[in-house]
Amino acid sequence: MANSRNKFTLKIILSYLVLIALAVLVGFFLYSEFQNYTAENIEITGEKKFIETGTLINLVYETDGFSRLALLSESEEDYEKYVVKTDSLFKKIKEIKSLTVNDFQIKQLDSVKSLIEEKNRNIEQLRILRLTNQKDTSLDDIMREVRKLEASVGLNSVESLIKDPSQLSRNERRIWQNYADYLNRDSTRDTAKVRSKTVDSMLIASRYIVAEAKKLNSRIRKSLNQQENELIRNDLNISEQLREIIASFDREISKNNLIEKQKREASIKRTGDILKFAGLLGGIVVLLFSYFILSDFFRADRYKKNLEASKNYAETLLKSREQLISTVSHDLKTPLNTISGYSELIENSSLSEKQKYYLSQITSSSQFISQLVDDLLDFSKLEAGKLPLENVAFSLENIIENAANAVHQQYIEKPVALKISISESIKNKFYKSDPLRIRQVVNNLLGNAFKFTEKGSVEIRVEELSNAKTGVSKKNEISNIQISVIDTGIGISKEKQELIFNEFTQAETEIAHKFGGNGLGLAISKKLTELLGGTLKVKSVLGEGSTFTLTLPLQHSNRILPTKTKNVVSSFNSLKAIIIDDDQTMRALLKEILEQLKIESETFSSYEQLKNADSESRVDTNANFVLTDIQMPNTDGFTLLKNLKKGEVKAYKNQPIIAMTGSRERNREYYLKEGFAEMLAKPFSKEDLINILKHLFPKQWEASEGSNESNTTKESSKSSDIFNLSLLNSFLSTPEALEEVLNIFNQQTKTDLQLIDKAIEDNDVDKVKEITHRMLTMTRQLQAKDVVAILEKMEEYPEVTTKISNELQLEMRSDFNKLVEKFDVLQQALNNR
Repeated sequence: MANSRNKFTLKIILSYLVLIALAVLVGFFLYSEFQNYTAENIEITGEKKFIETGTLINLVYETDGFSRLALLSESEEDYEKYVVKTDSLFKKIKEIKSLTVNDFQIKQLDSVKSLIEEKNRNIEQLRILRLTNQKDTSLDDIMREVRKLEASVGLNSVESLIKDPSQLSRNERRIWQNYADYLNRDSTRDTAKVRSKTVDSMLIASRYIVAEAKKLNSRIRKSLNQQENELIRNDLNISEQLREIIASFDREISKNNLIEKQKREASIKRTGDILKFAGLLGGIVVLLFSYFILSDFFRADRYKKNLEASKNYAETLLKSREQLISTVSHDLKTPLNTISGYSELIENSSLSEKQKYYLSQITSSSQFISQLVDDLLDFSKLEAGKLPLENVAFSLENIIENAANAVHQQYIEKPVALKISISESIKNKFYKSDPLRIRQVVNNLLGNAFKFTEKGSVEIRVEELSNAKTGVSKKNEISNIQISVIDTGIGISKEKQELIFNEFTQAETEIAHKFGGNGLGLAISKKLTELLGGTLKVKSVLGEGSTFTLTLPLQHSNRILPTKTKNVVSSFNSLKAIIIDDDQTMRALLKEILEQLKIESETFSSYEQLKNADSESRVDTNANFVLTDIQMPNTDGFTLLKNLKKGEVKAYKNQPIIAMTGSRERNREYYLKEGFAEMLAKPFSKEDLINILKHLFPKQWEASEGSNESNTTKESSKSSDIFNLSLLNSFLSTPEALEEVLNIFNQQTKTDLQLIDKAIEDNDVDKVKEITHRMLTMTRQLQAKDVVAILEKMEEYPEVTTKISNELQLEMRSDFNKLVEKFDVLQQALNNR
């Protein structure tokens, strides 16, 4: 599934990368193609230059028109308009030059400016010539006066002979002038009007002078006309050149605009082609990767559904495992608590030294088994990170010695010597930490050492490495304690030394077959060490042995190791108790312990029984405290507490309620907060109960020196293939007590079998499971294997939420028949023992 998930993720990432790369590539091409096309400044400049060029052409033609008007009209006002237009023309050329970056176009504009300046000079000269010709009319006036005088004296002239002599050509005028001279020489003309010959001569002379002057003036005017014509031709040439340059400039701009337009059109075409190609390619890529993604999505969806089913199945298994662990721990804690309690009762009897030794080993082993039971719960809590730690004072020396001796007794048949080496600086000192967890780790290390060592020795070495003061007072002083467990066993290869701390892992595959074990001890030890703030390391040589080094930071305590005292017997006079527990054996044990403490007690199997007895006034109203179990079928300890606080039982008058529980899910503070006076964690010792009662009833407590003499006898243990009484005999002090317990067992068994039969008839699976769970406690103590196997099978019936199936009905009836048969065999064997 991990590989599929990785492939699915890689395909999605790859598809997005391809699409992003395609988008970037297309965007780059589009940007490059549209860069010039969409450049606003270039486009505006080109359009503005084109418009200004057209304006310049219009201004050139307008200026040329104004120049001609100024020459023809010879008006000063028209000439001023021409000058203004010329200045506008120069400004327009300057503006166009500011918009032009082409050197050739700039040179053309400079040429246009030069031609316009030259044209202005020509216009100025033409204007001056025109004005000069207009003013030079004095000779013509003299000639007109002379002709008038000639006419007055009877002389003929061209003007007197021709009505409009101005229409004559030069040759015609010369002919008519010769004709007029001929007539003037005629002798028949009238001379009466001539005053004298002198006047005539004067006129002829004047006429000659004026004619000569006029000829000279005509030559001058002819020259001026030639200059004027030359200037006009120059002006025309300049205008023509100017128009050609401007037209060329305009064509250049039009050509550039056309080229730019073609480029834009080509860019648009390429852009369209790129977009079509990119769209097609993108569509293909999207479809391809959509297919991949969808196919992977549906595959992932199938995996998801499979995972959900697997998850639900795993959660069901985990729930079943938790229920199994809880059930097993509860069922083990109850007999362990019985063993511990009866062991303390035996201590009050007359025992030999050997018996005392045996009893100490029973006590130590029962405590060890109880801790092993807790390992199952601890491992679950360690996995969830919910394992609480205590911080209490303890003797490290005692923990090491007790753990070492207890483990050594389990492997007493092996030729393996136990060596205990404890530093003098550690002896007779108390430290603060969690002693249960420390012993749990030490037990695991020592157990492994003995298990994997066939001969040689196992040494536990305890020493203080260094001190680190965390405060001024001594009680805050912390010591780093190193506990080394050294064996001469099979050793561990270097490459497997890290694996041994993993859950359910052992160094070699054949170890489990040869030595047994589940590979859980070191994993729990490693996690517990880390919780305690320490380290756990291993050094080993294959075939030579191993050294496990546990280093823990332990805080010093001011508590002093007590000296050994004589046996003290505690008693509580005038106290009465109410005991509520669904386990009959536990009730009997508690009743006997309280009797030794001189405490009267009444026992009830449930809250309902207590309530019924109270309603019938069969409950002692002078009871001083209540002992109640927490895990009970109908009404648990918390509900019982609330009901008692409500006043549902008249005999309860706010007496202290002590909780008894085998669960470690909640700590003591939780029970106190809920309203309990105290809490006893199963298995608890007689001393634990005494300490609580001493705290609650200090005035009623009395202590006296105990006696070691007792006439109590004990029936030897009896066993067979069907049952084994050694477990019961270990905490029952007299044969009479054993007989009483067996009689109670027989009576309770008959009742339970009837209840199971009725529950099967009613198809009540939960009731069947509840009764078989309760029966398992005593049958396991009897070690009746055949009966236990059937009860365990019936306890594991599946939960029924709707109608029960026919197969389950047949299975329950078949199992019940087998159970009745096996119980008959068991009871017959017990009667014949």
